[in-house]
Amino acid sequence: MRSVLCLVAVLLLGAMRVTAAEREVVVSASWGDISASLSLPDKATDTAMLIVAGSGPTDRNGNSSLSLKTYAYAMLAEQLTEQGYAVMRYDKRGVGLSTIREQMERALVFDDYVDDAELCVEYLRGEGYGRIVIVGHSEGGDIALHLAERGKADALVLLCAAGYSIDTILMRQLSAQLVPSHLGLMSSATSILQSLKRGNTIPEERIPKELISLFHPSVQPYLISCMQDDPCAMIAALQMPILIVTGGRDVQISVDNGEALHRAQPAAKHITFENMSHVLKDASSADRVEQLTSVYINSQQPLTEGLVESIAEFIN
Repeated sequence: MRSVLCLVAVLLLGAMRVTAAEREVVVSASWGDISASLSLPDKATDTAMLIVAGSGPTDRNGNSSLSLKTYAYAMLAEQLTEQGYAVMRYDKRGVGLSTIREQMERALVFDDYVDDAELCVEYLRGEGYGRIVIVGHSEGGDIALHLAERGKADALVLLCAAGYSIDTILMRQLSAQLVPSHLGLMSSATSILQSLKRGNTIPEERIPKELISLFHPSVQPYLISCMQDDPCAMIAALQMPILIVTGGRDVQISVDNGEALHRAQPAAKHITFENMSHVLKDASSADRVEQLTSVYINSQQPLTEGLVESIAEFIN
């Protein structure tokens, strides 16, 4: 632990900082190093934002090996920094430069990601930032709620965050893809989700090959741990500024998720951008395939107009 005198020195240095830059950051964890980027505004600020990525192998920039190339988080960080805030974004455990051993990846549970995000918050506190805003996208919104429960956040921005438990979200997403043309697969998926919800794992031989990437035995402990959360119950217990942002053309997390969160916490602010997709950029339609082959792989397309300004206005 740093001494009080060291902390005071950090605070004074933070107050004197007048620079515009992005620097690489390494946050030490028990399992290894969290690799991150910290963007600094031209003028000193007391507010730092931590961008928490969504599910899967999504890196600090908003890209993944699963045909996702948006640079949405990098754009968000750059534009929020231009608004005068420090912004940190990081590669989750097992993603990008935050590498882990394969056997550790198989043992991952949801709280591991929350613990890592908390270490990033502690890093920012150590840098002298007095106000920490967690910007959680998709599954990152659930991580943000957990951080708030732990008393690690001063405000939350929930971007396309789930308002229902993960099993309900997966049921909706699978139904949109499998019904009515693949009812047998939908039946299998429903059975698997019900078993996981009860805490029971499923052997690989009982999982249809079309569903193995989603329900592989190596990820089942993680799914089971996620299914215990009720986002509405969590947000209802919080007393802090909260901004909920949803996209009218989000094919992964529908607008009613944001509405459910807002009903649970009426003091929060809820904004919907009519044409915004799940990757924080406008889509020309709500067709899943069309989005996957256009906006999900378009690194040049800008963020939805007004998104950054709405976040900045909320923080102000």
